[in-house]
Order: sequence, then C-alpha cells, then structure tokens
Amino acid sequence: MKPSADPAHAEGGEGRGPARARRGGWREARARLAARLRERPPLLLALLLAAVFLAGLTVFPRQVSYRRAEYRLGAVLPKPVIAAFDFAVLKDSAELRREQDEAMAAVAPVLVLEDSVAVEALAALERFGRAIEALRHDPGAARAGDAGGVALSQGAYAVLLAQGTGVAFAEARARLRALHARGVTPPDLESRLAGSGRVTLAVSGVDWVGPTERFAAGGELRRGRESAADPFERTVAELVERFAWPNVRLDEQATEKRRLLARDAVDPSVERIVKGEAILPAHKRIFPEDLRRLESYEHWRENSAAEGGRERHMALLGRSLLLAIGIAVHVFFIVSYRRWVLREARDLLLLAGVQALALLLAGLVLNGLRLTPYLIPVAAFGVLVALLFDEPLAIVSSAFLTLAIGLLGEAGSDFMLIVGLGSLAAIRSVRELQDRRQLYRLLLFVPLVHLGALGALGMLRHTPLETLLADGLYLVANPFIAAGIALFAVPLTEALFEKTTNLTLLELLDLNRPLLRRLMLEAPGTYHHSLMVGTLAEAGAAAVGANALLARVIGYYHDIGKLSKPDYFIENLAAGRRNPHDRLAPTMSRLVLEAHVRDGVALARESRLPRAVREGIEQHHATGLMTYFLHKARRRDPQTPESEYRYPGPRPRSREAAILLLADQIDAASRSLDDPTPSRLQGVIKQVIEKRAKEGELDDSQLTLRDLAAVREAFVPILTALFRGRASGRIVYPRLEHVRGQTAGGSHQEPAAKVEG
Repeated sequence: MKPSADPAHAEGGEGRGPARARRGGWREARARLAARLRERPPLLLALLLAAVFLAGLTVFPRQVSYRRAEYRLGAVLPKPVIAAFDFAVLKDSAELRREQDEAMAAVAPVLVLEDSVAVEALAALERFGRAIEALRHDPGAARAGDAGGVALSQGAYAVLLAQGTGVAFAEARARLRALHARGVTPPDLESRLAGSGRVTLAVSGVDWVGPTERFAAGGELRRGRESAADPFERTVAELVERFAWPNVRLDEQATEKRRLLARDAVDPSVERIVKGEAILPAHKRIFPEDLRRLESYEHWRENSAAEGGRERHMALLGRSLLLAIGIAVHVFFIVSYRRWVLREARDLLLLAGVQALALLLAGLVLNGLRLTPYLIPVAAFGVLVALLFDEPLAIVSSAFLTLAIGLLGEAGSDFMLIVGLGSLAAIRSVRELQDRRQLYRLLLFVPLVHLGALGALGMLRHTPLETLLADGLYLVANPFIAAGIALFAVPLTEALFEKTTNLTLLELLDLNRPLLRRLMLEAPGTYHHSLMVGTLAEAGAAAVGANALLARVIGYYHDIGKLSKPDYFIENLAAGRRNPHDRLAPTMSRLVLEAHVRDGVALARESRLPRAVREGIEQHHATGLMTYFLHKARRRDPQTPESEYRYPGPRPRSREAAILLLADQIDAASRSLDDPTPSRLQGVIKQVIEKRAKEGELDDSQLTLRDLAAVREAFVPILTALFRGRASGRIVYPRLEHVRGQTAGGSHQEPAAKVEG
C-alpha cells in the first residue's frame, strides 16, 4: 500500500485525536437519534406537523388594546380613510345629550289608581252619616262639631241635623264615586303635574294617556264648594271635599324606566357609512363634518377591538382550520410527488424547521415588531428549500407561506401577489446555480418584480405616490434581507442536516482538492476514468431533470477507495507490468474489489464529503456481479455460488446514483471495444442499460423507462466524441454463462479493471 499523500493523513498526530473523537461522538449521537426517529415515522411526522401548526399560530393577529388615531380639524391626510365595516356616524355629545334630555322630559308621568282608597272613603262617609243620625236622636250626647271627627261648617251641620242624611249623603256618595273614578290627586302631586300637559294612567295593565285635567284636585273641590249658593248644595260640596281622598299615586319606577327607554331610543347617529366607502378621500382638508365621521369610525373600531369575544373565538377557529388545511395540502403534495422526502427523518425535520422558522419570523414582524409585512423575507425560505431540496417543492412551500401570512396574518392580497411573485423569481434565479455569486441575481430580479407588481397595483387603485415610494423602499430591502438569511443559513443547514447544495458541489469540483490531486498522482488511470464518468453522469442527469451537478461530483469521487491499492486496478498499471490479480486467488481479488467501496466511503467520511456523495460511492456498484473473478473461481470449483462474488450494495436509491452506475459500467464496457464506432457504442450503451434494468439494480432509483431512454440518448454523443479517432487498449475477458451449474467461455468482452472494480 502506498503512503497517503493526503494532508489529512499526514497530519494525523496526537493533536487531532480528541477532535476526531468529538466528531465521531457527534456523528454517533446523530445516528442514534435518526434511528429512533425512523423507528416511529408517524410519530415524527405528527410532531413536526404540530410544530409547524404552532408556529403558524404566531402569525394570527394579536388582540391588543386599540390606539385611537388622532385627527385635527383642518389637517390634510395623505392617504384615504376607507371604512373596513358598516358603521353609524355619531352625533356630537352635547347635541346627543340635549336630545336625550328632551326625550326624557317628553315622557308623561305614569300614575296609578288605588281602588282601596275609594272604598275606605265611602266607608268613612257612612260612619259619619251614622254619627249625624245619632246626634239627631240625642242632641245632648255630643257637640255637633265633634260628630264623627269630621270638621264641617256649622251651616252644614245645621242642614244635616235639620234635614237628615238621606238625600245629602246619597248625592255625596254619587259624586265621590265619580271623582274617585276620575282620580283624585294629592296636593304634592298636583304641583308636580302642573308642568306636564299629559300623563299616563295605568289601569288594569292598560295605559291611558291624556291631559292632566282628567284628574280632580283640591282646588277644583274647593271652587265647587265656594261656588254653591244653596245651603244644601254647599253641604253636599263640603261632604265631597272632606271625603274625596286622593287615590292617584305617581309610579316613580315605571316613570323612570320609560324615560330611560326614551333616552336610549334617541338615534345617536347622523348617517351610516357602508363598508368600502371612503370616509375621507386623500389630500382633502378635514372639515367639522369630516372630523365627526373620522371620530365615529375610531369609536366603533375601539369598541370592536374591546368587545366581540365570541367573534374572536370563531375567527381564531376559522384561521386554525385554514392553517390545518394548508398544512394538509402541503403534506399531500409531498406524499404524492416528493415521497423521497419522507424517507429520511432529517429531511422531514429540515423541511418542517424551515417552514416553522419562516412562520415564526413572520409572526415576529407582524405581531412582535408590528412592522410592514413587506419586510417578511419569504423568498429566503423559498431559496433555502430550492437549494436543499428542489424547485417544485420550493414553489409549493413558498405558496403555503405566502397564503398563510397573507390570509391568516391579514397581510392582505397585495402582499400575497407582490411577495408571492418575488419568491417565485428568487427560486427561479437560483434554479441553475453554478457559482456562489449567482445567488446575488435575486438582488436584481426580485426587486424588479416587486416594484413592477407594486406599480401595477398602484395604477389600478390610484395609490398616492408617497405611499408607493414608502412601500417600494420596503420591497427593495426585502430581497437583501432574504439573500443575507440564505447565505447564512445554507452552510449551517448543510452542516447540521448533511444536505448538499449546488454551492458545496461547485466547491467539490475543484480539481485541486486534496482527494482529487491524490487520485491524479497515485491513480492516474482511475482519475481520468472518474472525470469521464462524471461527464457522462452529468449529461445523463441533465437529460432526465435530475441534479446534474451532483451526478458529476459523485462521478469524480466514486472510485477514491482505489487509493488504498491503486496498482490492483488495471487502469493504473504501467505498460508492461503484470496484473497483480494473476498472482491472487479469486477470493482475495474479490476482497480487494469489495474493499475499494468500503474504503471509498470511509475516506469520503474522513474528508467530510457530503452525505449524497458518500451514498453515491456506496451504491455505484450496487449488487453487481464480479464476472471475471467468479469465472476464475468456478474454474477451480464449479460449485462456487454466485452470491459470493456480488458487491454488498445497496442498490442506487436516487436517480443520480443510478445514472452514475450506468455511466461507470458503460465507460468500462466502451473502453473494451476494439473498434469503438458510434453504432457499436450505441449497442454497448443499450446492452448495459438493459442488463442492469433486468437485474433489478435500478428498481429503487425512481428512474422510469422514459428516463432510461433519455439517458441512453445523452450518453451517445459524449462517448462518440471521446473515442473519435482513438483505439482502446483494454483487456478482453470472457462472459459467464450459466448452464446447469457449469461455466463456459463466451464472446462478450468485459474489462477486468472496470467490470470488476
């Protein structure tokens, strides 16, 4: 084995031991966590969806104390004030109070007749009559003025004692009944009713409303007595005046209730403004009537912010349902079209983390800092998903974020249109990223898209220039914030989640990197073969829409495991040197070939190559057969099982790894041709692809028959250009054929160096 020329190996002293141990411990901890999460994928998915849902709740509008906008009479507003809901323009407080007072004063007092008073008055009149009759029969029994305790004039007593009580009392009773039926008011109520032209009398649940003259008062009775000329008539009038007890009572509670109802019935509004109506156009001076409308609008907005608990709860429920539906649609897209995301727990965690972080940042901008939504860098997270996953998933993720913030966070339709288009432009600008500096294209394209959409909406809605300039400033700043977040987050996510972006792949294409330089110096044949495989894989991946850059990088590094024993692979043998496998038993050769895959993965991990590259190295032979060495082993022992001479795999799990496997095999097979004409090259390409497909090596790679046809067509011009005017010096080996457990030589040509290694 040659000594390592990699600086990482040369400096592997004691000082690097603890660092390696720490890195190894961190990798082991991550592997254990990933294994536990893979054991319970539904639980992991539920937890991640719950995290995204909780993060989405932060964009909901917060219920905070409302701040009234202050308006001054005579001021000019730069923006129009548009009613967000129907409301009534309120009257001036002094005017409203005056109208309410007038309404209360206009309420007639509510009076109640007390029937028991009339009964008691008539009973007292009867008792007085009996006392008078007793005096008539026994004049000396008592003085006339003391009869029955009723004070009458001496003339009235004389008339009653002389004529008797029959006729006078009968007349008095009739008059009393009539008076009490009308209602007799007490002196204090008489003075209170003097200012009321009308009153309300509640009788048996029915209201009678009429003038106060209906009721009898003390003055009316006194005038009736004084106007009587006949002694008998005067006596009857005195009796009526003495026994006309007040039977009318003011119902204070009912009167106050009716006055309050009258006060509340006063319409506090002057007019009504409907939703969407301009309360005050832009650039118009505020006059008194305008100020009244604006203050009324602020009043109702403050009330709606302080009240409506049930409405807030219903709105919260509605937003939550919409958020859940949006997440469900997002998951449906992944399950239907990007199922490979579900295979790795770390991919799920990364995607959910990006979405949750975006929603949390939006909630901070909207509800924490209370800034304009135009500063929310949705494009940054779209670019992250595009770089870490792919473009369609990035578009769907950005659409979900834009709709969630616009609808649920009430950022508005303008935000959804402008920022949504900007996110799409940002994703497209990094679609074919070939240079880190190209990331700054979004700093040019996205502001142009933002300003174009803003200008179109402004012309459509006649938005003032001052407003457009202010919003345009925020929209120009948005992509700069997005670019900063993306540049900071890309290397961080690559390190934490072992994802590979085109930015990292571009760095790995540098031929001066230590591993590639070692390959060039220690295994030059493998180096040139790797460059060719990378070129083929890149063309094939581009033909099917896979990551061409990743396929090329895997091609460059897929055989780095041969650095451990480069001389055991025929492409690295100098002219005239004997093949070392001629001196080895087939089992030893098999171990050497198997080891180059394991050594390649170990060297890639030690050199911190991305996970996608390591997986490509591990899968680039799949479970392929070491044909030549199996043939050699069966010449010694015809019963040698085929399974002993197969690579351990696994089979390719991605399109890029599968295309690399085909490119590796096709390059080896084409170099074994004596006369590599275009037609013969096409035949080799077709034969290798069909063979690998029939053996099931491509079953897990997501490549379709259409993809395989496209890959075949992409390989032809590359190989034709490579072998134009050249001949191959590759060694020809016989093909194994299985006939009843025996082997025989065949005419198929396969190179020992590449079919085996």
